[in-house]
Amino acid sequence: MPLLIRRLPIGPYETNCYLVACLNTMEAALVDPGDEAPRLLNEASGFQVRHILVTHGHPDHVGALAEVKTALGAPVAFHPLDRPMINIAPDVELSEGMAMPLGDYTIRVLHLPGHTPGSMGLLIGADLLGGDTLFPGGPGRTDSPDDLVRIVKTLREKLFVLPDDTAVYPGHGAVTTIGREREASKGFLARVEAGWRSCGDLTWESE
Repeated sequence: MPLLIRRLPIGPYETNCYLVACLNTMEAALVDPGDEAPRLLNEASGFQVRHILVTHGHPDHVGALAEVKTALGAPVAFHPLDRPMINIAPDVELSEGMAMPLGDYTIRVLHLPGHTPGSMGLLIGADLLGGDTLFPGGPGRTDSPDDLVRIVKTLREKLFVLPDDTAVYPGHGAVTTIGREREASKGFLARVEAGWRSCGDLTWESE
């Protein structure tokens, strides 16, 4: 049952939009259509796009959402806590534990608060589309020390319990793995959990 995950860096921030497709049935999901709608629609040509999924509501992840929805006619799904950031209403409200069919596969939905209140992850077998929650070398950007505590809790309880070989497809940059980031983040997580406070764009080496 071949699964296609095509990474499509788009827009000025090179945000990763993903086309995820079951090649047996040609059913697909388009994840985080942030910009360059004509390019995304061309990439989706030939597939039956069943879902348009949003990992979180920041503009670089939703900028082309309305145009893509109009062109494809597929339902848009995101977490209601990010609704204030998005200029269209969801057809489907994502929540922890939801299962969404995609051809021969099932997308399992994870709520990953921290980067935004409604940040989501999409787990398909051993592949995770994690939005801006986890990057190679660090966590997603946070707006306050409380958000940093929140994202560390998310990493500890939701992502770092996944198998080492789980591939992480982030909202920006290259693919990494849970095992690699879990090992690299140990000191960082321990500092935050011991009371260290910071926020912003951080790496595992941030002091």
